[in-house]
Amino acid sequence: MNSRQSTLMLHFIVLIFGFTGILGKLISLDAERLVFWRVFLGGGLVWLWLAARGRIQRFSWKSLWKVALVGCTTAAHWVAFFASIKVSNVSVALATLATTPVFVSLVEPLVIKRRVDFREVILGVVIICGLIVLLWGPAPSGAVSDLSHYYLGVGLALISAALAAVFATFNSILVRFHDSANLTRVELLSAAGALAILFLVQGKGWDSAHWIVPREDWLWLGLLATLATSFAFLMSIEVMKQLTPFTTSVAINLEPVYAIVLAALIFGDEERMHSGFYLGAAIIVGAVFADAWLKRRSGTKGA
Repeated sequence: MNSRQSTLMLHFIVLIFGFTGILGKLISLDAERLVFWRVFLGGGLVWLWLAARGRIQRFSWKSLWKVALVGCTTAAHWVAFFASIKVSNVSVALATLATTPVFVSLVEPLVIKRRVDFREVILGVVIICGLIVLLWGPAPSGAVSDLSHYYLGVGLALISAALAAVFATFNSILVRFHDSANLTRVELLSAAGALAILFLVQGKGWDSAHWIVPREDWLWLGLLATLATSFAFLMSIEVMKQLTPFTTSVAINLEPVYAIVLAALIFGDEERMHSGFYLGAAIIVGAVFADAWLKRRSGTKGA
């Protein structure tokens, strides 16, 4: 794909990502088990697709542990994200996750040894101001009645955003040397393996009931694993060949816009937040869009 095609594909992926939080709330499983089944089924589907086409590639041990580590980071990002949704709601998790570009602007210069962009520093300051506004004042009883749950949801989403910045930056490097589909296969299955080991270490994995998925969850889990994981995750890595990690994370900030609107329509009062929340979310999302517009005007690659 060229740069224009990559940009169009990225925005289609973002539309899909907008449904991820909705699916996470509809699925009754806790965050850790939800992510396990997401990466296990998603990675398995990618493996089957590659096997059917005879495109499975081997990784050297040196590369394998690096890819697996990024996969585990991705799993941790998703666990924190869905945990945020479970303790608060979709709106809180997605609005806070929009702070990802701040973390990318900190991580990317360290990893790929580029100079800090002054515009990204300004963006970070504005986003932090938006986050402060978002945190200001209590949530109404119709949405997150327990204020501690509201702040815990924000905290978990911030952890998720930081982890997203880490795996996005390292994936932008790995995709230069490995096929994106095989990279996706190894990352997702490594994440599933790490979570399975975690369950066994915790003792929960020795109970067969821990692995059972309620019948009513299979439809939503299937959509999450196929459309929002196998396809979207694979293509999000593919577009990194043309787009920078910062630009990718900025575009993904359309996700909270879609998700907050959809959540309010689907879940009603459970997702309606206080005015400070919406003002803070508008500042955060508006800042990243303003940055994207400025980069496009200046001709920055991938903007």
